[in-house]
Amino acid sequence: MFDTLLVFNTYLFYGLVFFTIGSVIAFRNLRLSQLAIASALPALAVFGFVHAFHEWSELYLQLMGPYTPMIWYSEMKILRVLKLWVSFLALAWFAWKMLVITDVARKPWALAGLGLAQGVFILHLAASYPLMPLDDFLRLAATLIRWIFGLGASVVAGLGMIYYARQQYRERRIAGHYFAYCGIALIAYGLAAGLLSTKAGLWVPMLRTLCAFAILVTLYQALKIFDREREAQIEAQQRQLLLGEKMRAMGELASGIAHEIKTPLSYATLGVDLLEKQLPPEPPLQHQLNRIRKGLDRATHIAQEVLHFARPSPQPMQPVTLDKVIHSALELMGHRLKPFTLHRNLAPQLTVVGDPVKLEEVLINLISNAIDASRTERRLEIHTEAMGDQVLLHIRDYGGGIPEAQQSASLRPFHTTKPNGTGLGLAISQQIIQQHQGELSLHNWLHGLCVTITLPRSL
Repeated sequence: MFDTLLVFNTYLFYGLVFFTIGSVIAFRNLRLSQLAIASALPALAVFGFVHAFHEWSELYLQLMGPYTPMIWYSEMKILRVLKLWVSFLALAWFAWKMLVITDVARKPWALAGLGLAQGVFILHLAASYPLMPLDDFLRLAATLIRWIFGLGASVVAGLGMIYYARQQYRERRIAGHYFAYCGIALIAYGLAAGLLSTKAGLWVPMLRTLCAFAILVTLYQALKIFDREREAQIEAQQRQLLLGEKMRAMGELASGIAHEIKTPLSYATLGVDLLEKQLPPEPPLQHQLNRIRKGLDRATHIAQEVLHFARPSPQPMQPVTLDKVIHSALELMGHRLKPFTLHRNLAPQLTVVGDPVKLEEVLINLISNAIDASRTERRLEIHTEAMGDQVLLHIRDYGGGIPEAQQSASLRPFHTTKPNGTGLGLAISQQIIQQHQGELSLHNWLHGLCVTITLPRSL
């Protein structure tokens, strides 16, 4: 009687732990998260719910097995193997998602290893089925499922979480180490579920329960990172609202002034055109008219820039491959880049969600500034990389850089160091990047200025 009660409580708690793992993920809002692991966690939730059902049904079968009619005995054994396989398939799905977000899935050896494991499983079962009694075949199938899908998927998923934790550590996220602990707990569970058989005694399911409880505790702590991320998003939205109110007031004033200025500028430009037709084509007169026209064109350009900054157009968001946007911007700037040596180190297939035209406008602004800053050594560097769930774009020039005291001021509207600059290029670029939920920052490096753009990565 005591043994039966112990078995009942062990499997009941075992299933309850996995059900809680699924619930901890399922009842958390991950839709607005920018963390890459948010796309993989639903697979882990499915594993938690399915595995909970598996363990609870295992409890039922263990308790009611002696009372099962003999005609259903074979069907019951087949059902136990099938639900074990479905359960670990959900874990394999989570393991594959972890490989995707850590870029391992794009490596040929990962696909080859996955195909080899699946091939060994299917071929071995196909070859063994005609040669073995049903009971022996089902035991073999259960063993292979635990080895390949239980142990294998747990180890791969655990290593993926440890690697992801390293990425979080590089980004200085506090909860990153809990992902590593959760990965270690997953590996421990895989060893207990894949290598140990319940025939060894009740201590095996108890050990698996402890490993599952370790997964639950470490995962719960790791998921607090989403709470901190949500708090940061709310604070950023509040700051954006406050800044938006100020910018809206300034924008209405600036756009009104710019709009009023454009009308007399148009009349003045029309007057210059009429004078040019009426005056004799003498070089001194034409020179003065050209100076007037140049000044009017400059004033019109400034007014247009002010209107563009004050009234940003809505952006149609879509998946954008970053290297294609960079190549397009470089083609448009090709005439100015001819005397420059351009070093490109672009990671392939880095995708973000945004407006390709606006992103191209930002790149053209930044490349143009880098060209203007490079007076002696005509070299530029463009580098992209993936950093966890973010994409980083660096544009480096060899122009000597900007004093640190002026770097923050350079991002403010109407601040310029160019003789004919409007001071709106960097401000508009920063505005566009912020609308893409990213950041634009300036810092000096060994030879000049480095502009870094950080954007959320789309997987």
